[in-house]
Formats: sequence, C-alpha cells, structure tokens
Amino acid sequence: MPDLVTHFAAAYFLKVPNRWSRFRVPFYLGALLPDLLARPLSIIFPTISYVADGLHTPVVSVIVCLLIAQFFEREIRSGVRINLLLGIFLHFALDLLQKHITASYYWFFPVSWKTFELGLFWPEDSLKVVPVLVILLIIVETLIQVQKRVRKSQRS
Repeated sequence: MPDLVTHFAAAYFLKVPNRWSRFRVPFYLGALLPDLLARPLSIIFPTISYVADGLHTPVVSVIVCLLIAQFFEREIRSGVRINLLLGIFLHFALDLLQKHITASYYWFFPVSWKTFELGLFWPEDSLKVVPVLVILLIIVETLIQVQKRVRKSQRS
C-alpha cells in the first residue's frame, strides 16, 4: 500500500480536519521522508540497494528529522519537530502492514538486522487505489477551497 501517493494521502486525510493546520507541511514531509531518503538512491544505484535499506530506517529518519527542524525559527521548531516525527511514525506504521518475499524494513537498525512485518498486503497493491486516492484528494481540497471562498465572501 505505501507508495508516495498513499503515504501523502494518509497524512493529508489525517491532518485536514486537524486544527493544527499550521504544521501540516512538516507532517506531510515526515510521512514522505523515509522514502525520499532511500528510494532515489535505490533507483539510481540498484546494485547497492542495501545502502538505501539502511536509509529507510526509523533511526536515520529521526536523525534527519531533527536536523531539518534546526532550520526553523526557535518559536516553531518544536511544532515542526513533533509533526515531522508524527509523519515519520505514520509512514512506518503503513510500511509495517506490508509483506515482502525477502527481508524488508530493518526497524531496529543499527542494533539489529532482523526484520518483521504484519503482511496484510503486497507493496504493489497500492497501485490499485492510487487513482481513487488522487480523486479523493482533489475533491476534498476543492471543497475546502470553496468553503474558504464562501466564508470570505460572507465576511465582506
């Protein structure tokens, strides 16, 4: 299930009704971050995909998250950090649901190279729902924008 579109859609649908919309972009980034760290490397250099496997771990993602948060102003840094971490947690929660033929995600890297997953679906199963997710994203965002315009016109 978890490809970039699915990860983003899950983050979007969790964050849209949330009143903390100020930090939704860091939440979205956190939900995509592990794949953004690992996938380009594994696509460009497939022969060394084991390096990408090491980048797609909670430890590396948290370290990168903490580094990214340092680029924000001190007043909002903790909110950015928390939302990045929550997005990363959502990402790995979705990844945990997958099943693979070979070893997949090293949850406790660098302490352990053991891997486990719940095995509810194959990674490519998400491709069946991506068009539906994209349509839902467009509909929800359109409704939100229309609602904002109506509110704005009622104030005037």
